[in-house]
Amino acid sequence: MVQFGFSIYPENYSLEESKAYIDLLGRYGARRMFMSLLQLGGDTQEALQLYRDLIAYARQLGIVVIADLSPSFIEAQGWQKSLIEEAHGLGLTGIRLDEALPLEEIVSLTQNLYGLKIELNLSTDKVLLTKLLASEANRDNIVACHNFYPHAYTGLSEEHFLEMSSFYHQEGIQTAAFVTAQSATEGPWPLSEGLPTLEEHRNQTLPLQIAWLKATGLIDCILISNQFISEEELQSIQSILEEEDVCLPVELTGQVTAVEREIIEFDHVYRGDISAYLLRSTMPRIVYKDAAIPARTDREILVQRGDVLIDNDLYGRYKGELQIALREFTVSSKVNRVGRICPDYLPLLVFIKPWQAFRLRIVASDSFH
Repeated sequence: MVQFGFSIYPENYSLEESKAYIDLLGRYGARRMFMSLLQLGGDTQEALQLYRDLIAYARQLGIVVIADLSPSFIEAQGWQKSLIEEAHGLGLTGIRLDEALPLEEIVSLTQNLYGLKIELNLSTDKVLLTKLLASEANRDNIVACHNFYPHAYTGLSEEHFLEMSSFYHQEGIQTAAFVTAQSATEGPWPLSEGLPTLEEHRNQTLPLQIAWLKATGLIDCILISNQFISEEELQSIQSILEEEDVCLPVELTGQVTAVEREIIEFDHVYRGDISAYLLRSTMPRIVYKDAAIPARTDREILVQRGDVLIDNDLYGRYKGELQIALREFTVSSKVNRVGRICPDYLPLLVFIKPWQAFRLRIVASDSFH
């Protein structure tokens, strides 16, 4: 199951206010906390003590904590020769290198005796990971996390995101990415245009962002990047976080029978022999072979990508098979159109692979809008 986490930027809030926020996210299953040290300037001792207290509190709740830092921050603090000791003293689980340090320094950091994770910037570089894996670096202490992007239109493209995430995933490196809550407005910088990893996600609902990231199969931890998310928005993502398989919301088309509803919400598996027209789930043919599935029409109908279809009594041995249309084509009266996948979720279809399990969840039509 994908791990769920959040971000906190506590320097403008009291210890108790930030603890209350950690409690809230912990109750909803968050097990990782992201912090940024990049924005700290001037005398940082008071801020670092606040961070130390909050990190200790989060760790008591079973939440791991990774903090973002940069070479300039390390130099300003005088931590060049004691970075691991300082990070350990803060109570951190790991440190994220927003900008890469020299290769030999990163190799040394991965060999630390505390087991601290060294998190690479997943959005920018393949060469660094390749060199680290070819060196004496301790790969068990190497993880990676994408950036988030406060500036509109600067987030990653889907193509680049998938390329980078696939590369790290195939190397067995634990990965993380950020999503932006629509009810939250604060990040480490005074800019409120959302904080997604992918530009496409900037104005999307949080459930859709999370569903897309989960469907890729490339991300191990999904982090909410901005604070303070509302409890209502947290509630909206619970079922998606708990789903093991890709789950697509479906609006029913007209009146469907009780049997058709059961078939729609069946535990589906994508049949292995791929069609250009249909994503097929054939097991319902066996389970519902004796059930009645009357035809709905006596004429051909045009179906669109994302339409949910069930073969009816007229189709003989195929009766009960569920299909999702992958393109526009015409079906005969032997096929019932029973629903349609929410248009926003159609991009997830490309991530469902042959023999992969998936689910369809019936929702009210007004939840599409």
